[in-house]
Amino acid sequence: MTLDQTANPLSPPDKIHKTLDYYKYLAENVMSGTRGARFTAARLLVLKERVSLVIQCVLAVLLIGVSIYLLAYPDVDADDARRLGLISTMASVSILAIVLFEYALGRGLLASKLHDSALRATSLMRALERELAAPEPSLTVLAQTAEAYEQENIMTNVNHSAMDFTLHRYSRAKSNWGIVNFFYRARSIVAQAIVVALAVWPGLLTLGVIAYQTFLFLSSRP
Repeated sequence: MTLDQTANPLSPPDKIHKTLDYYKYLAENVMSGTRGARFTAARLLVLKERVSLVIQCVLAVLLIGVSIYLLAYPDVDADDARRLGLISTMASVSILAIVLFEYALGRGLLASKLHDSALRATSLMRALERELAAPEPSLTVLAQTAEAYEQENIMTNVNHSAMDFTLHRYSRAKSNWGIVNFFYRARSIVAQAIVVALAVWPGLLTLGVIAYQTFLFLSSRP
């Protein structure tokens, strides 16, 4: 590899090589990790939003079911009416709380921002890699690309978390052994499922309680 001496006329060779090593590290580790973590974060945000939507749909179906039951059997006794009222109230309050919670978090907007930022970071990373692979890499072009990457991080206004980066590393883990790759894949799926479940645990807990109350109601029927 030769260097663009017109772009770096006064740079000593050893300093230039250290600078190139820095840009290689930036492309292969920092930028690659950032784009991967943001893709992972965006995907998990979409999953969390969809799981919340499924929970809302289930609760809405329960409300409809209670209404239909009361219309079909208007002469329910006091105990059944109390249980149905509890189920209906919990479902209604839960739907309202989940909707407000999702609106406050804005998961869909955050996912879109992180995904778009990951795409732009990918473009900058590829540009840096192409310049490093050129016969005469220009330090000026490399510096401009690195600066554009820093500005991208600033303008995005949101960032991925350390957990997103860890999950990205889990998803990229590879081995020469098939059984180890299966373990890596299973670990990645389980870890992501746990993260999603922890994010929507109030809705899942509500579903569990309502399912238990519904079971008690159905088991008390003759």
